[in-house]
Amino acid sequence: MSLDYEEKSEFHDEKTLDEKAQAETLELSEEGAAENSRIEAVRLVVPITDDVTLVAVTFRFWTISFLFAMIGAVVQQYYFYRAAAGSFSIFFVNLASYGIGKAMARVLPTASFTIGGYSMSLNPGPFNIKEHALIGIAAGTAASAAYAIDILSATDIYLDYRINALGSLLLIITTQCVGYGMAGVLRRYLVYPAEMVWWGNLVQVVFYNAMHHTGEFSSKKMVRGWSYMKFFWVVCGGMFLWEFLPQWLAPILMYFDWFCWISPFNYNFWAIASSMSSGGGFLSISFDWTSIGGGTLYYPLSAQLCSYFGQILNYWILLPIMWLTNALGTKTIGRPLTSRLFYENGTSFDIKTVLLDDFSVNNTAYDNGPQANMSPLYAIGFMTSFIALAGCVSHIFFFHGTEIWNTWKQAIGNDHEDIHTKMMKVYPEVPQLWYAIFYVIMAALSVLVCEVYKLQLPWWALLLALLIGWVLTLPICAMTAITGFGPGLNVITELVCGYMLPGKPIANMVFKCYGYMAMYQCMNLLGDLKLGHYMKIPPRAMFVAQFWGTLIGGVFNYITMILIIDSQRDVFNGNKEDPSGLWTGQRVETYWGSGLIYGALGPARMFALDGKYGFVYLGFLIGFIVPGIQWLLSKKYPTIQWSKFNISILAGGMGMFPNGYVNGITGGLITCVVFQYYLFKYHKNWWKKYVMILAAALDTGAAFTGLVIFLFLGGGISSTMNVNVPSWWANHYTEDGTNAPYAGVNRCGAYGGKWESGKP
Repeated sequence: MSLDYEEKSEFHDEKTLDEKAQAETLELSEEGAAENSRIEAVRLVVPITDDVTLVAVTFRFWTISFLFAMIGAVVQQYYFYRAAAGSFSIFFVNLASYGIGKAMARVLPTASFTIGGYSMSLNPGPFNIKEHALIGIAAGTAASAAYAIDILSATDIYLDYRINALGSLLLIITTQCVGYGMAGVLRRYLVYPAEMVWWGNLVQVVFYNAMHHTGEFSSKKMVRGWSYMKFFWVVCGGMFLWEFLPQWLAPILMYFDWFCWISPFNYNFWAIASSMSSGGGFLSISFDWTSIGGGTLYYPLSAQLCSYFGQILNYWILLPIMWLTNALGTKTIGRPLTSRLFYENGTSFDIKTVLLDDFSVNNTAYDNGPQANMSPLYAIGFMTSFIALAGCVSHIFFFHGTEIWNTWKQAIGNDHEDIHTKMMKVYPEVPQLWYAIFYVIMAALSVLVCEVYKLQLPWWALLLALLIGWVLTLPICAMTAITGFGPGLNVITELVCGYMLPGKPIANMVFKCYGYMAMYQCMNLLGDLKLGHYMKIPPRAMFVAQFWGTLIGGVFNYITMILIIDSQRDVFNGNKEDPSGLWTGQRVETYWGSGLIYGALGPARMFALDGKYGFVYLGFLIGFIVPGIQWLLSKKYPTIQWSKFNISILAGGMGMFPNGYVNGITGGLITCVVFQYYLFKYHKNWWKKYVMILAAALDTGAAFTGLVIFLFLGGGISSTMNVNVPSWWANHYTEDGTNAPYAGVNRCGAYGGKWESGKP
């Protein structure tokens, strides 16, 4: 490989240039092999080799990562407003970037160019696995719907207030980047230890090595003698074709609510069994893979079972009981699952009638008028959020506190390190100063955004939001790294701000965004750093790639948001029904609803201890106490794995709505039991050989279908390319744009509020 020294020294330590480090591959000795990762799944799939001569930051990286970061940001923002909880598959990026990278390696000249003293070759040699993985990391960082989009969408849709482009972009970029400094400090605790697995990375490790035919992946054969990649393409192609049915031609397969077909026009059956928008989805089955996801094949079984048990408890047991008994007025509101506010008689609450010109609440007008009420199940969702957060902190303290303490001791001199951490020492770390400077710059820009634009949030409140993120990030990210599941900070941040700045809904949304995103983005960055750890990518290259992807993603998130809101505004604000059931403003509505509850009206008013919803604060007590009881029981009955029951994950499952729909419970539960219990326990060799590449293929095929539909059938490229499927039994709609006589394509519920039976 022909490389200039300047290109190498940017991300490699000088000690990599000696003869020993220039060896083609770093192999573990027999003694090193014996100390392979303590985590079985990691031992099974992550190679313990490294080629230190490979360079990741190349001209190909910059060009290819920009292309897919742009596409990923657009597609993910598109899914943000869609009913199907799809995503832009990183495996699609891996496939496409592999082909483009190999082609560029064949046709580009080897000439070099220099920018500011930094020299780079247009074609440094064969397209390698490290630059390939780094492209995926940059694109994956961009492929998200920035949380600040919730603020911009809510103010635009519900308050007719659109922040200008500069202010919007600064809000997006700063909220996305404040987690960088935190990731730099916490990486030694949440990346280096073997116990911090970050499960979603394992499938990517297998996929990259299979594509580049490294080590054992070059010789392993699958069913019928196929190679890894042939197996991938066959499965991916099959899923790609299948997904046109639930995602486009036959959305009834996405919401296959067979139970309510027993009595489709019965009000009670609709509320309990419909999964399309507001029902509990009792025994509903979704044949859409995006509702199930590849993570069900490899995430820890105990964590998945806790999550699904929580979902079943809330939506299949508690919801029917509350609906049929009209507990707390559940049936009076008319929709069991909704984040909207209502008056006592069940009509929608209009916040505009009590807002002042600066969007703060006129308390006198509100107190003298009818009061706002929320769906009881939505209130329970707040309680489960408190359980999840308190349970996370308590569970980590009782069951993993010793491990974290030992990790801290290792970080200050103990040499008992994970083998992958030892192998990464050949590369120079990112100085803490880089992260510190970056954090200070982003915090300063955040203050600027809040002060210049009408966001209602004073500078001191913003700093408090960032502080909350610092305090709670360690336990939340630790649980996510260990189990694959973790709570968010969105509810606790809006609660704090609600008491601190009552009557200011925009301030509450902004406070929540900065407090939550400080943790969430830090978590994403740490997960990517772990992937770089497994792939042996130099840390400084990782730093560059992550910021590059974040910057591109923010810009194209904003552009996509503007285009979609302008075309679907009436659907999002409730003035028009979407006959296909595929466009939804549910996520924005949820964010705005929380802003009203905590910001405009305030928790002191909505969650008064002597009021209707005062029970939500019991969540903190439950979350703190349950793990302590489990820990005590583990001391008395040590043969039982008490830590496997995680109250935080269970509560997170209970609070799945309104963050997602409830149509994937049955399929996901069946899938995880088959793959993570039966196959992993009784056919471990099969699991090791097939599961990761199978998950990658299924996710890629489903995501690629969504991309094709968006670009070529849903008007993504041009509105003239918006193709409507003719009405038929699996995609029924009427010419007037309604879906009469049904409420939705799932055939569950009467249209226009007319019921044959069960009407309250």
